[in-house]
Amino acid sequence: MPRPLPAPLAPAAPRGRTPPPQASSRRLSAALALALALGLGTAGAARADTLLQVFALAQHHNPQLRGARAAYAAALQRVPLARSRLLPQIRASAGVGDALHDETGNPLLHMFGLGTHWNYLERELALDATQNLYSPGDEAAVGQARLGADLAYARLAQADQSLMVEVAQDYFGLLAARDSVRSLQRQQDATELQLRTARAQFAAGHGTILDVRDAQARRDLLQAQRIAADNQLQLAHDALQTIVGAPVGRVAPLLRDARLPPAQGSGVDWARRAERDNLGVTQARLEMAIARLQLRRAESDGLPTVQAYARLQRASTSGGGPQFPFGDRVDSASVGVRVQWPLFTGYAVQSEQGEDTALLDKAQDDLDAARSSAALQARSALAAWTAAQARAQALRSAVLSSRSALQANRTGYGAGLRVSVDVLNATAQLYDTERQADQARYDSLLQALRLKLAAGRLDERDLAEVSALLQP
Repeated sequence: MPRPLPAPLAPAAPRGRTPPPQASSRRLSAALALALALGLGTAGAARADTLLQVFALAQHHNPQLRGARAAYAAALQRVPLARSRLLPQIRASAGVGDALHDETGNPLLHMFGLGTHWNYLERELALDATQNLYSPGDEAAVGQARLGADLAYARLAQADQSLMVEVAQDYFGLLAARDSVRSLQRQQDATELQLRTARAQFAAGHGTILDVRDAQARRDLLQAQRIAADNQLQLAHDALQTIVGAPVGRVAPLLRDARLPPAQGSGVDWARRAERDNLGVTQARLEMAIARLQLRRAESDGLPTVQAYARLQRASTSGGGPQFPFGDRVDSASVGVRVQWPLFTGYAVQSEQGEDTALLDKAQDDLDAARSSAALQARSALAAWTAAQARAQALRSAVLSSRSALQANRTGYGAGLRVSVDVLNATAQLYDTERQADQARYDSLLQALRLKLAAGRLDERDLAEVSALLQP
């Protein structure tokens, strides 16, 4: 069964389907309150240190996700706005005005010496009601608004899923930077011990000054590398805080004995899932449906529309001249049906239809491109996931071999069969291999998330499974 789209405010809905855009504002407000409570609860803790906690913090603070959430809320409001054109429209109007009546050209008034101009007051009250009986363009607009809300929700879900991968990428990047600092620190400690041993043996006459110089050179090099690694660690921490949008404390490391999830399924299977469920493909599919309705609206511009109407009106006048004072009041009511049919619009309808036909073709091409891109992303992520797992397994064996090699070189150095540089090289090889093995494990977990993102099947349960592999 498809999983729910993992948006913080998303109603429970199967993957591949978006919630009805006419969802009530109360439901939306409740979901927003839930997201707010989650974010505040996380922020109120000492500091988020697991991957799932860091992502929960990002859900509340990340500006891109907040923007997508606001865009979805706005799209929901366009549905009742479009539907309003199909509902009765009632308008009241009132007016008052001062009118001047001029009879200067009337010879009879001049003959009898009467006034030829006078003012009078006009008043009008009216109530108009209309109801569209047949308006295919407005009906298509309602369908477009609903699909637009579905599209905004798909974009929100994609922003949420993409944020999962971005947070995981920066989270593991921070762990990798921390591993580099730890590896260099351990090399520094081992090198410092080797330097003291070389100096002691040289002082006792059992070693050479070359061993001392080699150890000193390696120590100085490691100090320079440590400075760069410390700077990279700070940059990695800043990058994670930037994507989260809030301060992040200490992050939990990956357990040493964590069992990485194996890659499952073939590239063909994952590519098919991506072509069907990828959220980019879903958006392209919705955009094509919107373009199809836009073409229907353009075609309806050349069709008649039918509208029922009713009108109540009261008009009155008062005033006049001294010779002819007058006042009048007229009450009227009317009801009927009005048909409007555009017979010639200067070829505007034909031009609009041609434009929308071309845009529909473009939407179809965009859908084909989205499917191809999603399939390629899925195959690439699966290949990278498989390669990262194989590399992690190989490096795990290399760590054991490097540890044995270091022990052998230390024994040989004590027996005078190895020089100091051999021990230093073996030490650097061990700690660097351990760092690469950790990096391969991070890559394996990250590629698993990217694969599910490409297939449109990533949600917080997947992130929770990865977070469970971290040390609390």
